[in-house]
Amino acid sequence: MANDTDRAPSRDFTAASRDALVEALLSAGPGQPTLCAGWQTQHLAAHVVLRERSALVAGLVVKPLHARLERRTLELGDSAAAPAAYQELVARISAGPSAGHLSGRLQHLPAVRRAAQAANLLEFYVHTEDVRRAQHRWAPRRLAEEYADALFTELVRSARLRYRSEDTGVVLARSTGQRVVARRPGPGESSRTVSGPAGELVLHAFGRRDNALVLVD
Repeated sequence: MANDTDRAPSRDFTAASRDALVEALLSAGPGQPTLCAGWQTQHLAAHVVLRERSALVAGLVVKPLHARLERRTLELGDSAAAPAAYQELVARISAGPSAGHLSGRLQHLPAVRRAAQAANLLEFYVHTEDVRRAQHRWAPRRLAEEYADALFTELVRSARLRYRSEDTGVVLARSTGQRVVARRPGPGESSRTVSGPAGELVLHAFGRRDNALVLVD
């Protein structure tokens, strides 16, 4: 699926992504817009907390539970609209998953821990930008090279899933020269290339098409 992807990261950057998300949420404060439709910053924070601490997280993939998850996200977010409550909610993100929650209990299993780190690395990065890029003044972050490598490595692993519904072929071209075929064109289909830095390609893959700083050919 990819070539020239031998620049694998030497360490896990999930904790750094978590810290960046916490910093962005605290800097913005409650009641601020995000790139997630219908969510202010407190709702995005509630989403992350529920994702790590509630069985309702199954609603992300189980359609019958989706409405319950959305309702609980709005309720928890609304309850944290005041500054003190908001800071407490964000502190729960900083603390990580509850030891009593399934994700917390299974963290000692290497395969589970690795999967959680991969999912969280991208999730936290995207949500950090959901907060930052919805504000009136923002500028692209200059990511450390190893951090960008880590983001791109995980994007390569999930690219086919992310672009499976496209109606053309898709090639992701990182500004460092690395490329990944995210979707091969079918018979008679065209193909397009999405070019940009690793972080911007992640945002494009996660559906932030209008906010990702990429070129599409």
